[in-house]
Amino acid sequence: MLVVLGAVASLFSLSATVPQVLRALRIRSTDGLSWAALLLNLAAVVLWDVYAAAVMDHVQLFYNTVSFGLVVVLAAAVLRAGGRGWWTGTAGALLSVVVAGTVAVTVVETFDSLVLAMVGTVISSVRMWPQTRLALSRAPLWGLDPWATALGWLGWLLWTAYGVTAGDHALTVASLSGLLMQSTITAFRLPPRRTLHSIAGGRLGPLAARVACPVSSRFPLQAEDFELVA
Repeated sequence: MLVVLGAVASLFSLSATVPQVLRALRIRSTDGLSWAALLLNLAAVVLWDVYAAAVMDHVQLFYNTVSFGLVVVLAAAVLRAGGRGWWTGTAGALLSVVVAGTVAVTVVETFDSLVLAMVGTVISSVRMWPQTRLALSRAPLWGLDPWATALGWLGWLLWTAYGVTAGDHALTVASLSGLLMQSTITAFRLPPRRTLHSIAGGRLGPLAARVACPVSSRFPLQAEDFELVA
């Protein structure tokens, strides 16, 4: 059951990156996509990859290895979209990977995997903050893919459940922190009433519209629903 839960959590978290990459390549827009959060995400993935290898957690090892590749592709897509300068962006990404890898290996060899888990928890707990801060400032978030935002939220929720079930306190704290910040981002990128009425209007097809229409009629749109620039 634990392996299945980890596999489902991996599926949602990894699939969240794919639509974001496609959106960056398709519309060439990175509005609202935090480069600082992307670099912190790279560093966190490297830390947890080394941690998973140290404790022989094959679920986390597989997830973080594939996640690292997807985040690298996303970083390249953002650079291609013109969100950052090629040289400064590439240098920043490489630096975050090298520093995180060096720190992870040094901590494991000098101390143990528990200390590395603490370091990984700290980085993972703050890696979504730059993106959350952008959402709270009501900056335009058009560069964030709606599907990526929703799938990312489900991924954090499932990883929290995985951490609790596995008794991994470090992963639980990191995932819960990520879930709270992702919830904030989701609320600004996909405001509930606007999203509900969009689905009722046929955004996800006629079947979803038939299900959403009765619910949306109970929650009429209000003026403040259009104040969010996201």
